[in-house]
Amino acid sequence: MKMRLEPIPADKLGEDNRALDARIRAVVDRGLPGFTSVDEDGALLGPFPAFLHFPKFGEPLFGWSEALFTDSALTPRVREVVILTIGARLNAAFELYAHSRVGRSVGLPATAVADLVVGQRPVELSREELVAHDVATALYQGRPLPGENYAEAVAAFGETGVAELVHLAAHYVAISMLLNAYTVPVPPDGI
Repeated sequence: MKMRLEPIPADKLGEDNRALDARIRAVVDRGLPGFTSVDEDGALLGPFPAFLHFPKFGEPLFGWSEALFTDSALTPRVREVVILTIGARLNAAFELYAHSRVGRSVGLPATAVADLVVGQRPVELSREELVAHDVATALYQGRPLPGENYAEAVAAFGETGVAELVHLAAHYVAISMLLNAYTVPVPPDGI
């Protein structure tokens, strides 16, 4: 299936999206290692073309990304568990490609990443990582978060950490939907 929005090379960026492109690159370079984030022309891949083609929506959505990845209350491993859990539920190919690599780069066992990608609950995660997975799974089901899950999350992460976990899950639902709507493919190194 053909990608519905082409990546925008740097020399084709306008005034309305050049600064956003620079902000995205800085966050990706700083905190999302291990996956191909630009094409052979240097244009951003993944959900980022949708941000750049429509900066009216991309600016606030990326601001949410920045808030989630700056001074995080959650460990990088916990964040990647949540992201992979949501990505698997929505079958977002690029998200699963990118964040399986990021997950391994932050120390998630390869077997745990493989389980998360296929929507299973890994056994070799820490207690906090399992709590995060259970909360993300419960939220995805479209019902109120069960009291037991909420209490476990507060015990593991505190109120601020739970807020971040919930926002992270919601954010990656949005990212997964963008990837699926615009049929963003996995780069050649992920096939």
